[in-house]
Amino acid sequence: MSALLRVRDLRTSFRDRHGLVRAVDGVNFDLEDGEVLGVVGESGAGKSVMAHSLLRLIEEPGRIEPGSVVEYRGTNILELSPTELRRVRGAEIAMVFQDPGASLNPVLRVGTQITETLRAHRTISRRDAKARAVELLGMVGVPEPALRIDAYPHELSGGLQQRVMLAIALSCEPKILIADEPTTALDVTVQAQILDLLAEITRRLHTALILISHDLGVVARLADRIGVMYGGQIVEQASTRDIFDRPSHPYTQALLAAAPQLEGTADRLMAIPGTIPSAARWPQGCRFHPRCPVAWDRCRAEWPPLLEAAPEHDARCWLIEEPERRFS
Repeated sequence: MSALLRVRDLRTSFRDRHGLVRAVDGVNFDLEDGEVLGVVGESGAGKSVMAHSLLRLIEEPGRIEPGSVVEYRGTNILELSPTELRRVRGAEIAMVFQDPGASLNPVLRVGTQITETLRAHRTISRRDAKARAVELLGMVGVPEPALRIDAYPHELSGGLQQRVMLAIALSCEPKILIADEPTTALDVTVQAQILDLLAEITRRLHTALILISHDLGVVARLADRIGVMYGGQIVEQASTRDIFDRPSHPYTQALLAAAPQLEGTADRLMAIPGTIPSAARWPQGCRFHPRCPVAWDRCRAEWPPLLEAAPEHDARCWLIEEPERRFS
């Protein structure tokens, strides 16, 4: 069976005073019907640019480069006309953005923002659209939805704003939901509520989910598979269990070592030395090698492809071909 979403050689670049900045550089993955794919990595890894590229939300001076493929049900989204693209955005593939406070229109009531999405994609009366908006707010856990529908975004807490964003995204029951850091700036209790809500709704609607986060713990709650991004590329992808039990890329191993543990006696968290390099000046060879504790000459000279570490488990690391180096 072909994938619901098929991404191949996705490259997104920007031009600034430094020259060409390739923020996403050759991303490949498949998303199956009803699957939850987690995408993790530090800030600057290219996660959000990749997510925006899937729906052609890249504006000048950025561009999605020729040869990129984002294929939804056999059709390359990147080749659609503006009219055809509007039929896909919101209706077939929807997105929840990082900051709901910045994404919601501050001068429109939340009910209006839900109903305008419904009426853009469905033949529905204003009365029925409003009734559906109240139903959606209740579905995403907004208390007293019949009253909240007339609220302005600034009258709601961050958690309720995020629930409104979910209601808008889910209004047309899309087949794919992209959630870009949906728990950013929320306290831990509200984070857990939003994640549980995402899990419940995507399961109920059988919606495939791309969950983007810098936190492995967040994606572990929901994801069937995880793709680890670094330097504009996916450097490791496997099932969630394999990522946690048998991480193959040194970057994935470092992310796991840096995560807080409920058990253990360590006084300090492990830290990954250095920072992600600028997308305007990616290093030659493996992009993680300046921060990698086991890098050798080949890592500095040659750019590794995704190699098979195990069945359905790939990593962009030369250690897969030369595992003895890990202990040298």
